[in-house]
Amino acid sequence: MTPTKFLIGQILIVLLVVVVGVWAGTQCAALQLGFQAGLGEPWFLFFGVPVYRPWQLFVWWYFFDAYAPEVFFRSGVVAACSGFLGCLAAIFGSLWRARQSHHVTTYGSARWAKLIEIVRIWITRR
Repeated sequence: MTPTKFLIGQILIVLLVVVVGVWAGTQCAALQLGFQAGLGEPWFLFFGVPVYRPWQLFVWWYFFDAYAPEVFFRSGVVAACSGFLGCLAAIFGSLWRARQSHHVTTYGSARWAKLIEIVRIWITRR
């Protein structure tokens, strides 16, 4: 895999980590609030468990924070951790891509010969 293709994959991985983390925070808040009807209609049901849209956490936080601040604090911590995990994934991917730099042939694969290669060619031509 070329480093450029991995960069696109790396971006998608970071976005996926952040979205899944925010979604986990949303589901955490819904669970702590007992999946009350005041939370609105779920996006879909998964084996009978209501599943809400990932960004719903922020809407609920705005409207219901005064009623359950500790619930939204804990759910916000879950969502915020996904941001840190996304940063770690980005750093890991960047380090991995940097280690692959010796495979890059953007400007061709020409290079100066090493001394041992020059000697080997000189000996074989004699």
